[in-house]
Amino acid sequence: MFILTPPYTGSTTIAKYLATSPNIGLLRRNGEGQELVPGIQRNWNADARIDGESIKSTWLNRYQEINSDGRIKIIVEKSPPNMVRIEVLRSLFRETTCLVNNRDPVAFCSSTFFRNTPDLNQLKEADRLNALQKKALNWVLHSSILKEYSSAHKVAACSYEQFCDLPQSLQTIFEKATGKAIQPDENLVLKIKDYQPSGIENKNQEQIGKLSKIEIETVVNTLRPHSALTSFFGYTPESWLQMAE
Repeated sequence: MFILTPPYTGSTTIAKYLATSPNIGLLRRNGEGQELVPGIQRNWNADARIDGESIKSTWLNRYQEINSDGRIKIIVEKSPPNMVRIEVLRSLFRETTCLVNNRDPVAFCSSTFFRNTPDLNQLKEADRLNALQKKALNWVLHSSILKEYSSAHKVAACSYEQFCDLPQSLQTIFEKATGKAIQPDENLVLKIKDYQPSGIENKNQEQIGKLSKIEIETVVNTLRPHSALTSFFGYTPESWLQMAE
C-alpha cells in the first residue's frame, strides 16, 4: 500500500497507527522507505532517472528482514516524493494499491513554516509572509499532483482530520482498498516530532494558533485562486480567519 501524501500531513501518525495491526509492516520506523535508497531520498524531480531494480531489491530485502516470522502481509510505504513517480513504483511491485492523504492547507503551512524556517525569530514580517506564501503554493503543487492521480485512477482517499476524528474510518477505507482485514490498536500512544506522547489528536488548531492574524490572511489569500483544489479535498481555508479576529 502506497500512501500518497505531502510531508507534514500526519502521515507518520497514520502509518504508525496502521502498523499496530499484526499483519502490517513499515520498511522504516517512520514509514518512509526512501531513506533506504539514496537515489530517491527527498528527490522531488519527476524527470530524474531512478534505478528501479535497486529500489525493488532494497525494499524486498528489507521486507524479508522485518518479516522473519511471516506474519506481515502488507507493507505501508508513505515517502512523500513517491507521488511524483508512483507509476514507476507500482510497476515494480505486484498487487499494490494506493491511498491519497492530505491535511488542511493552513495547518500544513504553519507546520512546515515553524519546523523548516532557519532563524525564524530573526525574520522580518515581510520575510515571514513571503515564506508562508511559498508554503501555501507548495501545498497547491503537491495537492494538484494528488488530485490528478486520484481523479484519473479513482484512488481511495483519507485526510488527517478525518483520521483524527474517527480512526476507524481509516481502517474501513484501508480494508476496502486492499481487500485485507486489519486490526490496528485504537488506543496507541505515539511520539511524533516535538509533540508530547499522546493518543490520536488533531493538532491543527494548536498549530495554526502559532500564526498571527496577518500570517493567516496571507496564507488564505494565496490559496483563494485555488478554491477548486481546496474544495476538492474538503477544505475551506477562510474558516481559519475567524480565529484570527
